[in-house]
Amino acid sequence: MNLIKPLTALRSLRTRNRWYRSGVAATEFALTLPIWIILMLGAADGTYCLLVNEKADRIAYSVTDIVTQYQVITLANLSDIIQAASQLMQPFIFANNGIVIVTSVYKPPGQNPYICWQYSGGGSLVQSSRIGNTGGTPTLPNGLALNDNDNVIISEVFYNFTPMFVREGLFSANQVYRVGIYKPRLSPLVNTPT
Repeated sequence: MNLIKPLTALRSLRTRNRWYRSGVAATEFALTLPIWIILMLGAADGTYCLLVNEKADRIAYSVTDIVTQYQVITLANLSDIIQAASQLMQPFIFANNGIVIVTSVYKPPGQNPYICWQYSGGGSLVQSSRIGNTGGTPTLPNGLALNDNDNVIISEVFYNFTPMFVREGLFSANQVYRVGIYKPRLSPLVNTPT
């Protein structure tokens, strides 16, 4: 009988110790839960931001690539090409949040480059080109310099990004801007599309 009391006390101590450990674990989890939730929401918004930037890049380069494959470009061609922006941006909505601006820049021999024509569409966002306006001297991105008789097609994509969850700090709402630059392949595209 003397041996049973210590065993019962030991079992009781183990049971209490198990309850104590699980109580500590639950308390630690409760204290760290807000941190885990913030990390999860931040990771979701970070992924969302990366996807939007990647899709804007894809739109800029795809539109520019397709335009430069034409020998002569028309307004109907440009309208069809830019409609692809909404498809490329899916599942994100491009219509109200974005716009694509296509610009043709040409440098005549011995003169400064100028903007031959511009076309915008794909969305209803009101935004002016960072390259410049038709007939004016362009502000070429990334220090791009043109040689005599060079013609480049530049596509600018603007998209208003709004995070899903965290709207402060690193992931606050901002405008995504991407540029694609290609040389026309078959002929200079300097004539204004009709």
